[in-house]
Amino acid sequence: MNKDKQPAFIKDPNKTYGLMEIVDGTSPMLEKPPEDTVESFPHYLLLLTICSLAVTFALLIISLFFDAPLEELANPLVTPNPGKAPWYFTGIQELIHYTNKPVIPAIIIPLLIVLWLFSIPYIDRPPETRFTSFLNRLFIGGPKRTVLLFLFTCFVLGALIFTLIGSLFRGENWGFVFPWK
Repeated sequence: MNKDKQPAFIKDPNKTYGLMEIVDGTSPMLEKPPEDTVESFPHYLLLLTICSLAVTFALLIISLFFDAPLEELANPLVTPNPGKAPWYFTGIQELIHYTNKPVIPAIIIPLLIVLWLFSIPYIDRPPETRFTSFLNRLFIGGPKRTVLLFLFTCFVLGALIFTLIGSLFRGENWGFVFPWK
């Protein structure tokens, strides 16, 4: 400390806190820019624009070669057999076909799926809880998120199987048919 300057704080033995050091000048950390960053405007937005244009172009090319699977004009006097939901609801329609009470697959199962999706951030905790450490030992030390990977894989495969069965393998009177016949 310089002899011309007075101390900024008087030392008091009765205090339990203190200021360790006062330094004149600026911190070297203020002038140092972040090391691992990239500006988003030219780099990320250019990449996002290129990807969006590529997907749009791919959809344009696909639509030139394949027609949309449209049916004839709607006639209110003739009901199509079978009356199928859009492809994203055929899994639920397939579940309704298997039960006598449509409340369970139509309301309760989608509600449970939405609640499960909302609870993922609360389930996805550090891997060393009792339940996940048991499953990691059961699956011979698999990845840290074994439970979530297993549950999500089961969910996606189940939804895919029910959607494919409802879309492709259901015919007249909701009977099981092969799509190539």
